[in-house]
Amino acid sequence: MKTTGQLCGYKPFHHLRKLFILLTLTCLACSAFAQNVKPYKVDLNSLPSVNNDKTASYDKTTGMFTNKVNYNLPNNGERGFYLKNDNKNISGYNIVRIKYKPLDGYGFNFTIDYDDDKLDWWIEKTYYCPSYLTEMVIPFRTEQKAIRGFYIQSMQDAPSERFIIESITLEKVDNPVLTDIHGNGLPPVIDALSSGSFNDKLSAWDFTLNLGAGINYWPFNAWSEGKDFGADIILCRWTRTRKEDIQALREKGFKTMRIQVNPCNNFCDDKYTIDPRFITELKKLVDIAIEGDMYVIIDGFFWPLQLDPKWRQDIVKYEGVLVNEEYKEPAKKILKAFWSQISAAFNNSYDEHLIFELTNEMGDDLHPEHNNRPRLDCPVCKKDFAIMNEYNQLMVDTIRASGGNNAKRFIMVGGIGNGLANMCNKLFKLPKDKTKDKLIPTYHTYPIGVNDANAAKLYSNGIKKNLEDDFALLDKYYFSKHIPVYVSETGGQRATPILERINFIKDFLALCNKKGRACTTSFFLDPGLGQGAEEKDMVYYDIINHNWVDEEFINTYIYQAQGKEYPLSEEFLKKNTVIVPSIVGKNILPESVEIKNWDASCRIDPELLVRSVPPKYKFEFTVESTGSNAILQVGFSDNNGNWHDLVKEKNVVVKGSTIQDGSCIKVTNEVFTISIDEELAVKLEVSQGIFLNGENIIIKSVKVVE
Repeated sequence: MKTTGQLCGYKPFHHLRKLFILLTLTCLACSAFAQNVKPYKVDLNSLPSVNNDKTASYDKTTGMFTNKVNYNLPNNGERGFYLKNDNKNISGYNIVRIKYKPLDGYGFNFTIDYDDDKLDWWIEKTYYCPSYLTEMVIPFRTEQKAIRGFYIQSMQDAPSERFIIESITLEKVDNPVLTDIHGNGLPPVIDALSSGSFNDKLSAWDFTLNLGAGINYWPFNAWSEGKDFGADIILCRWTRTRKEDIQALREKGFKTMRIQVNPCNNFCDDKYTIDPRFITELKKLVDIAIEGDMYVIIDGFFWPLQLDPKWRQDIVKYEGVLVNEEYKEPAKKILKAFWSQISAAFNNSYDEHLIFELTNEMGDDLHPEHNNRPRLDCPVCKKDFAIMNEYNQLMVDTIRASGGNNAKRFIMVGGIGNGLANMCNKLFKLPKDKTKDKLIPTYHTYPIGVNDANAAKLYSNGIKKNLEDDFALLDKYYFSKHIPVYVSETGGQRATPILERINFIKDFLALCNKKGRACTTSFFLDPGLGQGAEEKDMVYYDIINHNWVDEEFINTYIYQAQGKEYPLSEEFLKKNTVIVPSIVGKNILPESVEIKNWDASCRIDPELLVRSVPPKYKFEFTVESTGSNAILQVGFSDNNGNWHDLVKEKNVVVKGSTIQDGSCIKVTNEVFTISIDEELAVKLEVSQGIFLNGENIIIKSVKVVE
């Protein structure tokens, strides 16, 4: 006799079993269908042997692509081939698979040209096939049904490259997933040497003096907006690590190499694991440089580009650091993770020739009004100073905790933005260190301009006075206490005339080399790549052919760093001396200016006053009143952005009109003068501008008179 349970359960179970079998067979059939869709092989033989602008060739026999840039063409030429596919229907496929062999250490771009002009070519259609893989799987966009073709193109900054494409196939697979081009699953890079040599007797002072002429070398500080290049670091016109490149720099006279290391788009996971291939490539460069008798500085670089909306699309995984309360905790995790991994990879195999520099120009991008120029009287900036101190302490502790040679390695420490003023004040604190006398304060300075837009036209007395004031601060805070200082970035824009740059660098390094100071420097340059150095920015070096431009400037830097004078020929001096005509008695306004109210103003370029006026002089104003109360305010913004009313400056005398409210001039005559003494003249030369404000006045002319 069947129980109630048996009566109620037997037939339903039987039907469920049949349903399960049916579903299983259906799934197997679907899977078999997916697996049985025949891959479509793209015909590469349809490609021509040479592309339109002759920057790429294709060998049908070997499948080899050879690309070579042409620097005379827009974007350095096409550097690739468009492979037409006649609006191929892709609804039966879900991936494209590229099998390839890189031959020269470069990857290439692969563009799927969907039949949809709304898609962005670079962001939504183009993928990067890295140099360290041999196969890429790229899922098709699910909403797209047809493709016009493919575009195969070399990296823009690769001067020449070769790669073989074995096949391009369209396929239907069960799990269409984009190839992970990062190092997930790879073992970490560990320095396994149990002990190593290190000169324990060196003080930070003596060590700094040994560093000589330095150079910034930064292929590991490259990124591309909206594109993931994995562990490939060959961007920004640097080459892959080549021994001959490093040898050329050492033979030129550079003794120290500063490597900016930006890990921020090479984190593999949420624990900030750095792609081991990235660290391996870094080790290769460090090893070659040290074997070539150079000191090497590994500098942590953490620009917060993730704040840019273009980086928040998750197209690129990117993490940077801010000196800000809101970002403090994630920033500390990033900094600790970075220096833990660097310390693990670089330890006992490296003696004192390897130096760690904690950060590069970190600021508070969420406090843009001050950011890298924090103020001591700003509550937000005060917190930021404390946070920067906390970051520095964490990084020093992390490095020391790794033990071995890192327990006594020299460490360079900077302030917010790496500004000098930001480490010469009561709020900046050097970290506490278990190891005595191994910390070196560091800062950046570009007194004659950091880019083409603000490059000084002339090296002025004002710039020289600012340099002297800077070193007076360094004397007070560091040198007088027997603490050395390293200038990890300095240089000059090529937009500044070469002899002006030479005169600047000679004065600057003379201040560095002055007795009682231990101060060495690292020259910053932008790389040229195979085309000769371009006449812009700080491009002094053709890294492919090892050719220099403006060598007199480079050689002067290297010689001065060694305490020597580089000889300049009479012909060079005659050719490059800048003759500045006098402007005494001339109107320095291009035209009359009417100032109706305080919302209107006029700016006078302070560089007009460099070497064109006597040491002391007067401004002679010719004006016209347009109302009953004609007022003029004359002021300037100093190099730190602080406002100064001219009439409040020491020894200023106004003749021909009267001072009103302590800061303005009440216009009572058509012509009046303002006296400028030697000290004020120097301040005006390096100001950010001389500004004329007021109301009810037309300024007809401003002349410099003796």
